[in-house]
Amino acid sequence: MRALPVPTLFVILATAMAGTLSGCGQPAPPETVPTTASAPPPPPVQVDSVPAGTAQVVVNGAPGPTGPVQCDDAAGPLTISIGESSLGVTVIIDEPDDEAGQDAPAVRSVTIGDVGGVALAYAFGVPVPATAGRAPTVLRNDATWIVTGSGSGTDSADPARIVDSSYRIAVACP
Repeated sequence: MRALPVPTLFVILATAMAGTLSGCGQPAPPETVPTTASAPPPPPVQVDSVPAGTAQVVVNGAPGPTGPVQCDDAAGPLTISIGESSLGVTVIIDEPDDEAGQDAPAVRSVTIGDVGGVALAYAFGVPVPATAGRAPTVLRNDATWIVTGSGSGTDSADPARIVDSSYRIAVACP
């Protein structure tokens, strides 16, 4: 048997060891699989008409209660309630009165219990800071009342925090 020169022996051993140890090295980093973050749903399409007994409430792009809708005009102004009384929406509208010289409806008050984390209110004649908003507008499209406004409300997660808010309510009495 013939002996191999020392340098050749080291090359053969190094090559053999590298092949044997290749599975013993650092593990391959885990593959990252791209994930798609779920995007928030788009804001609801605002409508100009709703079926009788239903509503569409949108506050800062977040949908609110759609019903049940209750209407009462026995005491004079039209009172519209949408959803549960504690978290729902209440709108009081003075309808046109020819005898009083009022030719357009006017909003007397709006109360929004909690929609999209915001609660807010408006009452005609109640002085509010200049940043609290302006009087909402109201119009009637056949049987649908549309009330639009903006103002400052409270954040339900942090009631001490005031947030600027906009809202739109489309509602038809049953």
